[in-house]
Amino acid sequence: LSLHLLLSILQNAGPVFRNNEMFITAIKQYLCVALSKNGVSSVPEVFELSLAIFLALLQNFKVHLKKQIEVFFKEIFMNILETSSSSFEHKWMVIQALTRICGDA
Repeated sequence: LSLHLLLSILQNAGPVFRNNEMFITAIKQYLCVALSKNGVSSVPEVFELSLAIFLALLQNFKVHLKKQIEVFFKEIFMNILETSSSSFEHKWMVIQALTRICGDA
């Protein structure tokens, strides 16, 4: 439920949130760290919501989160795609997320 709430807030964030330094700092300190942990969750629903939150951050806050985005790509996306123990479902979700990112570019 809390991941759904976070996703809704991020998807509907207006200019006040997108440019509020306190909100951006909180995203960096808390949300990005939580995403790093949930981004490797073996529970498909948690993993899928974490990816959706990452995509919302990328869409609305990428100017402020360049370092965090780099870490997420290297530590989560690449690790999942390169590790043979990652499930097909996880790899497929990462590929779908990358497709959406490239489509928005």
